[in-house]
Amino acid sequence: MFTYMIFGALRGTREGLMFHSCVPELGRHPELWADECPFRIASLAQAHVELVTCPQRAEGARALRDRLAA
Repeated sequence: MFTYMIFGALRGTREGLMFHSCVPELGRHPELWADECPFRIASLAQAHVELVTCPQRAEGARALRDRLAA
């Protein structure tokens, strides 16, 4: 699961949407998040999508293997 911060025109302010998604490069898919923004975006060109955390594939696979073994 990826975690993104989506900002309007005032990037870096407290106003923003934390969005969890399994879609990489969420900024290329505004149809998945634009309707959930708590602030008005006059144009999608004004929105800034920043990746906050990214899953580590090795850690995820190891954790799944450990759970299945238990």
